[in-house]
Amino acid sequence: MIRSSFWWQWVLVTLASFLVSLLLIEIGERPDIGTLQGVIGGSLIGLGQSLVLWQRISKAWWWVLANIISWGLIGSSSLGAIGWIAPRTDQINLRLVYGVVDGLQIGVVLGVAQWLVFRKQISKAWRWILASSWCWSIGLACGWSVGGFLHQLTRLFLGEVFGLAVVWLAVSIMTGAALISLLQCSKHPH
Repeated sequence: MIRSSFWWQWVLVTLASFLVSLLLIEIGERPDIGTLQGVIGGSLIGLGQSLVLWQRISKAWWWVLANIISWGLIGSSSLGAIGWIAPRTDQINLRLVYGVVDGLQIGVVLGVAQWLVFRKQISKAWRWILASSWCWSIGLACGWSVGGFLHQLTRLFLGEVFGLAVVWLAVSIMTGAALISLLQCSKHPH
C-alpha cells in the first residue's frame, strides 16, 4: 500500500508539475527553448517531486537544486530544455531514434545530479543513473512519437503538447517504479 501510494504521488506530482510549467514555458523547437526555460521547468518539477521525496529522504530540498542545475545545463546545451521541446521532424522513425539518443543524454545528466542527493542515503544509489537514462530514453522516444503521430493526424500543434505530456507521464511511471526499488535499499529508512 505504501509503495503504491508513493508511486501514485510521484506520477501525479510529476505530471501536474509539467502541466503547471506550461503556464510559464511555451512549447517550442530547438533552439528556442533554452537555459531559462530549463531552470523554470526544472524548479517546478524538482519542487513537486521533492514534496513526495521529503517523507523518504532527508534534505529533499537538494532535489530541487539538482533539478534546477541539471535542467539549466541541459537547456544551455545543444539539446535545449528537451522536456519542453517538440522535434522539428514529422518522421516517426527519426523521432524514435532521436528520442532514444537524446533521452539517454538527458537521463545521464539528470541521473548524475540526482544521484548526488541519493548517494549517502540509499545503498547502490548509482543504479539511479542507469534507471534515469533508461526511463528518459524510452519515455522521450514514445512521447515524441505520439506527438508526431497526433500532429500529423490533426495538423494541430496541440498534438505535440500531448506528446510531451506522454513523455512526462511515461518517465514518471518508470522512475517512480525505479525509486521504489531503490528506496527499499535505503540505508536510513524514514
